[in-house]
Amino acid sequence: MGDINEQILEEIGEQLRIQREKIYYSLKDVANMTGLTTNTIAAVERGKGASLNNFILICRALKIQPHTIFKKQIDLTPLYNIPPESKRRIEMTKELDDLVYNSNFFEIPRRVSDIIRQLNANKEQSNKFSVYLSSYCEEGTLEYEKHGNYKEYRKKHSPKPVKKYSK
Repeated sequence: MGDINEQILEEIGEQLRIQREKIYYSLKDVANMTGLTTNTIAAVERGKGASLNNFILICRALKIQPHTIFKKQIDLTPLYNIPPESKRRIEMTKELDDLVYNSNFFEIPRRVSDIIRQLNANKEQSNKFSVYLSSYCEEGTLEYEKHGNYKEYRKKHSPKPVKKYSK
């Protein structure tokens, strides 16, 4: 986990200990209510051995909402940068979402090669785009028509409701 979270975990453990002592519970009382050992609870209170499951179990026993433990903002800057290939995948997915949801690009049937050209993507990514497009079809946004060894994708239009006239 690293030293960056150590102080945060110690502060969380301290808050749990303060709450436990405030309501006059012993470690054994909390252990009986959670199924955890007293050693585990003591470790959590020291900021060691914490898991989300243990944290929630202890909060239940102490009748404390988990959000009240987090009194001050935690710096959520990731320790490492996302790899460039992941950044490109995320951008490509955003661009494809934009084509599907916010444009009229798919009003006419489109092949994977059309999409690759539109997004200036690498031709080697055609299999990935096929998978992405299939997910839009599964959710009902796009539909496809198979033509030999390729598919053409277009926006799925819901059928127009039939008007019933009363006499």
